[in-house]
Amino acid sequence: MREQSGEAEFKGRGVSYCATCDGDFFTGKDIVVVGGGNSALEEVVSLTKYARKVTIVNQFDQLQAFPYAVEEAKANPKIKFYMQSQVRKIFGYDSVKQVEVEHLPTGDKTILTANGIFLFIGYVAKTQGFEKCIDLNDRGEIIVGTEMQTNVPGVFAAGDSIVKRYRQVTTTVSEGTIAALSAV
Repeated sequence: MREQSGEAEFKGRGVSYCATCDGDFFTGKDIVVVGGGNSALEEVVSLTKYARKVTIVNQFDQLQAFPYAVEEAKANPKIKFYMQSQVRKIFGYDSVKQVEVEHLPTGDKTILTANGIFLFIGYVAKTQGFEKCIDLNDRGEIIVGTEMQTNVPGVFAAGDSIVKRYRQVTTTVSEGTIAALSAV
């Protein structure tokens, strides 16, 4: 079997975007988390319940999360940090086996053994084209009320394109139900 490299090749075979959904698959294994914001640190702490070791790779020289989240992550002995670094390649055959990380200031590259990689580098709402008719916040997310209504009468929204804290399938299903019942 030919060695593969990259995010697309390993999506669902070691590349994940949801610790709540996939964390259990990595029980006793080494994983890498990409990101340094609130989502990344909340998820990384959750992943330590399963993983043997978690390595955070963050492109900046400091974490962008709330201080309490940074403190909690730094206090966890299962978590190691690669700051000012980026993942350059993901390697494996049937699933993720290694991750190449580059230290940005020096260009030095390190190969980490990893059975999985979780990407938490932010969300971009796919709302382009709506900004002229529906109210969006500064991140491009659709602003809705408790009944999922937008500022336009008869137009409702649900899912990861709306302003919300938790982005999970279960929250989206709930919002979709509320939007459908409200529309009726």
